[in-house]
Amino acid sequence: MATTKQIIELDCREPANQSKIQKVLRQIKPLAKCPEGQDVPVEKLERVISVLSNKYQIAIVRLVPDPYASDGLIWRVEIEDTKTFKELGKVFGATTYEALAKATILMYSEARKRK
Repeated sequence: MATTKQIIELDCREPANQSKIQKVLRQIKPLAKCPEGQDVPVEKLERVISVLSNKYQIAIVRLVPDPYASDGLIWRVEIEDTKTFKELGKVFGATTYEALAKATILMYSEARKRK
């Protein structure tokens, strides 16, 4: 199994990597029931992000276009611990959906460490 770091570094402009991200998302319990063959709906990602933020004090603090991207528009999501204000990581995506999907994976991974 790939590590969280390897998963969030996948380039989802490649269809094979998109399906890998979807497979990992479905390992998150609230997303497991999403129909196969379709992307997990963005509304479900938003709900998981909200629950993780409230329960584990992990939050998206910034969702912005990355000004340093050399190959078109790339979105950057920064995640931090809301108690300590320590940065927990950054994820990048060619679309906001990809960026939120990767943020969900990173936040879930961090929450599992805190259980």
